[in-house]
Amino acid sequence: MPVTTKKFSSWGLLLIAGGIFVGIGVLAFVNPLSSYVKLTKFSGIGLLLNGGLLLAMVILRPVPSRESKWLQVESALHLFFGLLFVFNPLLAFIALPYFIGSWMLLVGILKILAAIALRNLILGRGFIMAAGLLSTLFGSLLLFSPFARASSITLLIGAFGLIMGSLYIIDALRYRRRPDNVDVMF
Repeated sequence: MPVTTKKFSSWGLLLIAGGIFVGIGVLAFVNPLSSYVKLTKFSGIGLLLNGGLLLAMVILRPVPSRESKWLQVESALHLFFGLLFVFNPLLAFIALPYFIGSWMLLVGILKILAAIALRNLILGRGFIMAAGLLSTLFGSLLLFSPFARASSITLLIGAFGLIMGSLYIIDALRYRRRPDNVDVMF
């Protein structure tokens, strides 16, 4: 069977990711306790998909080697935490704030460092820096939070989802006219 490739625009993938984040945020505010269980269940799958997509972008799309290295590290972080959630769901349920908080904090720091290191190579580094700062802030709040109840933690994750998703959607709409495409094999 022949392998065909289809071009997807990067801004479209960013728009989808933003929509998913906004959806998580809305779900968390509508029903916080049920959202906690669902977040635990689907976070691992989401992180694995995100890490896989980032890795696919690095492999399939020609990017400068410096940018590629940052994307590889971010992909490895997503895959590591995704595997943690998938292979140990009970621990993930018990320690969700610590896993999500650690993931947000590490990804935020990575995005900040990447925005600084790649300031001359990439457009939109302000959005990357803002996303990094927000991830670092929310990750720190989850890790060192005085909130003890699952509903409070879920609302904090929901606020992060709404803000981060909005940032991704704005960024996607800003870059929708760029000819940057990702080849995806079917």
